Amino acid sequence: MKKDKKIEQKIIPLKKKNSILSFSFGFAEESQYFVESLSMLLASGMDIIEALEAIKAEVKSTQLINIIDELVENINSGFSLWQSLEKTKLLPPHIISLIKIGEESGRLHQSLAVVVVQQSKSQSFKSKIRAAMMYPVFVMGVAMTVGIGIAWFILPKLSTVFNQLNLKLPLVTRLLMSFGSFLSKYGSLVVPIFILGISIIFYFLFFYRKTKFIGQAILFSIPGIKNLIREVELARFGYIMGTLLEAGLPVLEALNSLGESGTLRAYGKIYTLLKDGVEEGKSFEECFHSNPKIRKLIPTTIQSLIAVGERSGRLGKIFLNISESYENKTELTTKNLSVILEPLLLVVVWLGVVAVAMAVILPIYSLVGGLNQNPQSTSSNKSVQIPPPKPVIVAVPVLPTSTIMMATSSPIIATSTITIVTPIIIPTTTPTSTPTTSTLPISIPKIPTSGTLEILGFSSIYTLPNAKSEIVQQAAVGERFKYTDTKIGWYKIVLSPDQFGWVSAQYIQIVSFAP
Repeated sequence: MKKDKKIEQKIIPLKKKNSILSFSFGFAEESQYFVESLSMLLASGMDIIEALEAIKAEVKSTQLINIIDELVENINSGFSLWQSLEKTKLLPPHIISLIKIGEESGRLHQSLAVVVVQQSKSQSFKSKIRAAMMYPVFVMGVAMTVGIGIAWFILPKLSTVFNQLNLKLPLVTRLLMSFGSFLSKYGSLVVPIFILGISIIFYFLFFYRKTKFIGQAILFSIPGIKNLIREVELARFGYIMGTLLEAGLPVLEALNSLGESGTLRAYGKIYTLLKDGVEEGKSFEECFHSNPKIRKLIPTTIQSLIAVGERSGRLGKIFLNISESYENKTELTTKNLSVILEPLLLVVVWLGVVAVAMAVILPIYSLVGGLNQNPQSTSSNKSVQIPPPKPVIVAVPVLPTSTIMMATSSPIIATSTITIVTPIIIPTTTPTSTPTTSTLPISIPKIPTSGTLEILGFSSIYTLPNAKSEIVQQAAVGERFKYTDTKIGWYKIVLSPDQFGWVSAQYIQIVSFAP
């Protein structure tokens, strides 16, 4: 009894000192290096103390160095390796169980070799989930960064330009410009707060121990991710149970170690139910039938395999076969998930690009439409009112009927002649034209009907000055042609000495005029 108290006094301070290690980032890689090195050194015939000292010389982490010092001190005091490791929280419970079995059976280096393989598989399972999630997270992160940069630095300048033009902006443009103006004023404060908030939410959803079950529930609601997580956990479940049972550990202790090492809350509840059922004397088959909800996470075929293995006494091998089967499935699911996610992410990014493009292009179209209407309104507003011509009064002598003439055989003698001057109004315009007002448009210089032109954009050459006529050929940017005639919006160009075509005025510029 005194010796047991002495053991607790030696080991309890170690637990207090290093209990936080299980929450340290990057410590899983160091623990894996520790087990791999210890396994190789013990397999070569080296003593445990010498192996620990050799590992300590290569380790750079202060935390791991302190743990090794405590392990050496406890082992020199007569404690076993698994007892010393159990209190440090350096390794999960199922690995401690394997080390305990190996140490008690005299096959410690073999148990450590199994632990190394198990750690490697555990890292592989985790990396598959991370690899499946890394691509969408990276793409969405880059898209969000680019979007914030555009909204912060470019949209405010466009907003200033559009405001100066006094255009009626579409709704999507107004929303985008308002967001850009908001970022230009408060971006230096809002963007860091936004990034910090996203980081905090991400940490509490997927890393913080007490709340990460929420993030797990979110992942389980995504169809493709749900299947991958289930396959990874079933592969892990089969490998750990199979390894522990094949090593000789009782089923109850194996389930206990599995539950303590689990990371998913949903499967942790299942492992607890199985452990409680086995403690009550139930078989795996009875535990599965008494909890129908288990079927959602452990398929019926897997339940049947476990029941058959339990009845045949080959439960450990059955679990290892389940692990191998689902490990192969995770490889295929990971590849398929990447193939499915890639086009979906492209569609999401494309929608964002289209929204920004429409917000910028629609006002430009409105501006072009306004410019096309302005010349007509300007010419109608600037019409010149010509006053009516002033009448000119001209005096013309007229012989009225009151002129009296007498005819005789003798020469005519006018006894009396009266001349009356009558005013006659003669208009300055021609007699057939009597307008009172005349509206004349602003004079436009006459474009010569021949010369040389250059193609500004890829354009079609037509047989007639009509876009519905037959296309002769396509004109490339920069080509020059001589034109011999013009019509409204069209130019007749020379293709060959005996071939002509018409090209729209929208895609050309005049290089020179014919003399």
